[in-house]
Amino acid sequence: MAVAEGRRRGRGLAGEGGSSYSPTIALRSIDGHITRTGTQVMAWYRLAAQAWSFRSDSQREVLIRQVAAQMGELQGRWLHLRVTTRPYPVHMWAESFDQNALGRMPDVPGALGWDGFLEGEQRHLMGLSMSDKEVFLGVEVSGRGMLDRWVEKAAPVLDRIAPSAVRAELAAVESEVNHLDVVVANSGMDAVPASAEDMAWLMHRSVALGLPAPRGLSSVPRGISRWESEDLAAFTEGVDLHQEPYAPTVQVVGRMRSQAVSRNVAVLSVGLMDGLRIPEIDDPWMQHSDRLPFPVEWSARIYVRRPEDVTGELQRQMGKVRSQIRHYTHDHDLDPPMSLARQADRVLEVEDELTSGLTQLNTRLYGWWRIAVSGRDEAEATTRAQQVVDLYRPKVQIEHPEAQYRYAREFIPGEPLASTAYRRRGSVTWAAAGVPAATASVGDRRGIMLGETCTATRRPVAWDPWLAQEVRRASGLTAIVGGLGSGKSFLTGLIVYKTLRAGARWTVLDPSGPLAELARLPELAPFSRHINLLRADPGILNPYRVVAEPRPDHFSDEEDPERAWRRERSLAAATRRRLVLDVLSGLLPYEISRQPNTRIVLLRAVREVGGQPDRHPGMVIEALRRHAREGEEHAGVVADFLDERRELPQAALLFPDETRDDPWQADRDYRLTVLTMQGLSLPRPGSPREEWTDNESLGVELLNLASWLTQRTIYDADRNLRKGVALDETHFLSQVPTGKVLIDRLARDSRKFNVRALFASQLAGDLLRVSGFASLVNAVFVGRTDDEEAQAEALRLLRVPTDVGYEQMLGTLSPRPRHDDRPDDTPRQFIFADGHGGVEKIRIDLEAPHVEHVREALDTNPDASRISSSGTPVVAEIQAPDEPAPLPSAPPPVSEAAWPNTGWSDVDGDDLPTRIGPGEGDHLLTGADRMRAGGVTVVPAEAELLDDEQLDLLDELDEGWHEDLADPPTSPADPPTSPADPPTSSGARPGDPGVVEAAEPQVLPGEGGR
Repeated sequence: MAVAEGRRRGRGLAGEGGSSYSPTIALRSIDGHITRTGTQVMAWYRLAAQAWSFRSDSQREVLIRQVAAQMGELQGRWLHLRVTTRPYPVHMWAESFDQNALGRMPDVPGALGWDGFLEGEQRHLMGLSMSDKEVFLGVEVSGRGMLDRWVEKAAPVLDRIAPSAVRAELAAVESEVNHLDVVVANSGMDAVPASAEDMAWLMHRSVALGLPAPRGLSSVPRGISRWESEDLAAFTEGVDLHQEPYAPTVQVVGRMRSQAVSRNVAVLSVGLMDGLRIPEIDDPWMQHSDRLPFPVEWSARIYVRRPEDVTGELQRQMGKVRSQIRHYTHDHDLDPPMSLARQADRVLEVEDELTSGLTQLNTRLYGWWRIAVSGRDEAEATTRAQQVVDLYRPKVQIEHPEAQYRYAREFIPGEPLASTAYRRRGSVTWAAAGVPAATASVGDRRGIMLGETCTATRRPVAWDPWLAQEVRRASGLTAIVGGLGSGKSFLTGLIVYKTLRAGARWTVLDPSGPLAELARLPELAPFSRHINLLRADPGILNPYRVVAEPRPDHFSDEEDPERAWRRERSLAAATRRRLVLDVLSGLLPYEISRQPNTRIVLLRAVREVGGQPDRHPGMVIEALRRHAREGEEHAGVVADFLDERRELPQAALLFPDETRDDPWQADRDYRLTVLTMQGLSLPRPGSPREEWTDNESLGVELLNLASWLTQRTIYDADRNLRKGVALDETHFLSQVPTGKVLIDRLARDSRKFNVRALFASQLAGDLLRVSGFASLVNAVFVGRTDDEEAQAEALRLLRVPTDVGYEQMLGTLSPRPRHDDRPDDTPRQFIFADGHGGVEKIRIDLEAPHVEHVREALDTNPDASRISSSGTPVVAEIQAPDEPAPLPSAPPPVSEAAWPNTGWSDVDGDDLPTRIGPGEGDHLLTGADRMRAGGVTVVPAEAELLDDEQLDLLDELDEGWHEDLADPPTSPADPPTSPADPPTSSGARPGDPGVVEAAEPQVLPGEGGR
């Protein structure tokens, strides 16, 4: 009985001794997105990022008004605005990127494998130390009465006796919270209730103010969304704040991974502020701090005033301004200062607002805005604080108050104000003009890394070229525009290389040839081919063959597959007829082609030949001869001119050699095909047709046919595979009708066949001339552009406002000092529109050590030092798959003993999907390693290389060469082989169809043309 009576008197059981826990902060509990202190209940929300760059002033004003209207609906409530940063989630991106890399190519022994590539990307991202801005808004729900506080203290007992009483307070404010959820979710703030992970992160960044942010997200057990008073120790334990009297900083000491870490934090306060003209002249004043190279924390306590509280104060302010104006005009007969005149105008506006009634946009508020910066020591923290002060001068005065400890605690949700000093008053529109959520938002978080934004906010830019087709059901059309040296080729090469590693298949038409270096990279060489079209088999650009024949399985999802397939076959035949008509017309002299009879006789001959894929232009010439014999004299004239053009060496590409097999039939398993046309003569961009020479006219038609040949590979592969087509020099395609048809067809079929089509051109106007291009284009990259007309057209392609100052920005991309004679290998800048609303200035990044060999391969800067001492180029030309092997024999392979051990082993580290090599850093993959891994053959520097003229002579003497050979090949497509030829990784030998032979390019480091 005695024991039972003792329990009734409230004695604690064994093990319950000691005082009860009381948090060291004012917060008492967190329930979902609701926080409670002893006197206040607040609901917390996370605001969505808002784009600010490349928007018109009217669009920006709409955003400010929307935010102001939402704040105006929160009259009579306290708000707590917190702006913090979160390190870019590298591991989350890596996991998404790895899962999204479907069907990636196998690793090549000795070359950069997938694990090494993914690890290198992660390490490079981590070294950049970039972060995302996160904006939280706490809104007061209601004040807490005495009964609410008593229920909280009695919660341990009531929870056992009457559990519903404990949650009665939250149930009573549920309808009010639902109302707030709707208010802040509207356009402007676009806020959502903070999740449990968001609340844990906010508490961590506020209590441990200034300490380094952890790389990973705060770990919150699944299903946990409530923290009682005792649970708040998880945020406060292990973190202490210390301040010496009158010290300019407060020292924050905490633990990270069981190690003590300390930082000095300087807290500043926003003081007097000049009239800012946002958005006409000034940027949002809270966004200024994003330009600093170190993280900045914001905390603002705001009270939105009721109309009845502000009316009397506004009338007193109007009286002061009128008195000052009278002092100048009546007492001294002087004109008042312009600043006072502006205040007078504002007085009239306020007076009108008072007479017509205060609206949401005219609601007044007052508040305190604090800024916190941290450093490893007091000197670094005060230096950064001074940088903040200098950044905001002269229009905004930033104060550095004392009592740093109390000011630092203001950043913690629920803590009271440190001081009412530096209170700022204004309208909700003025507060909304700070636009705290303005940031750079472009790209996605599952694609390849392109680089980083280089506007006010610096953050990584990832882009998945197939997200638009697979998820958003949009076009895959992409424009890459920029002048000479703007970095178009470098950007194209970066996209092609990284997406190839992730499993895509690419066909690239690069007339000048620098992108052919990608086919020589060791990790890509076994899966790549480079074809120089000007040295390929006759007829490889036969207009009837470059247009693909539709496959029945591509129409299985149609309502009537058979009818749809037949319709597409008819369309393909019509396209072939139109293409051969345009090509043959382009081969004729301008004076002949413009005559009306020319098109009539050509059209008759083309229709007679038909549009089947087994036809060729020689049949059209034969039809013209028949028509001439039947009395059509002009048909004979046209046939004579076409026969004359047929004698040109490059024209043989149009007329097939029927004795040879089609080299494209067995070449559908390549991941990368690069088509080049080195030596092709093209007219000057913009020059009229009548000024083109015969070779230039032929060059444009060959480029047109090569572009059609490029798109043929799309329809030969499975429609669900991720495919890409990259076309350079597309400004010439826009000048011929079938070129426009090609662009339109790629744009319309890109979604259905899962294609990303890259069109590179010097001028945006060339692409805009194609009907419907502007409406079908998805993503756009615009590099440096100097011409005013070209700048306006580029902005139209980007779908951003014109005549508001953005034109001049295009001329400042990739700046370079005037008096600098060093090679210009700085990374290039582009304006990137991702196709779903994001437009930002970005900097292309290929600086990571693991892709240094790619950077060297894409370097297009000329360099005389790349020529050997004897004056002979070191790099040999890559052979086409259907071109005979070179006569000089290849050198023997390097012995196995010369190769270091480059095996890979798994390691267990930081739960990242990575692999590192043995003794990381012990072995660097040399150029010789890469050549062996890629299965290529080295051509010694002293080997004799023939120029174009000598090669042409060799072509004429081909029969003589074969007569002199002891064991001639049976056909040009079957070259002699030797047991000494080293096999490639795929089992083939150099000289076999589809096998690339090349010397390792000996180039200097650099990345010019980016």
